[in-house]
Amino acid sequence: MKCPRCGSESRPLKTWHLTSPLPDAEGRVTITIMGSFRCPECGHSWRGRVSVLKVGGGHDVEVGERRRRSVEGKAASENRGKVIELDVSNLLSGEEE
Repeated sequence: MKCPRCGSESRPLKTWHLTSPLPDAEGRVTITIMGSFRCPECGHSWRGRVSVLKVGGGHDVEVGERRRRSVEGKAASENRGKVIELDVSNLLSGEEE
């Protein structure tokens, strides 16, 4: 990441992650990787976002703006479970098939 004061390149000294408590519309959870930085040239310290991951929901894993195919994507869609459909009119009338 570039220093906001002098523009020289810097690497994070420490990183941590923040996880969104709610999934997005596609069922993916957003994980933001944050970092603390110190410029080797001017000594300025700041915090900033290192990267963003969107995972889960049986979709592709999205890293920042790039998309990578999820290894678990196929397995998650295969393990959805059995769909059971009921006709409410049969339950209300007391008829059984």
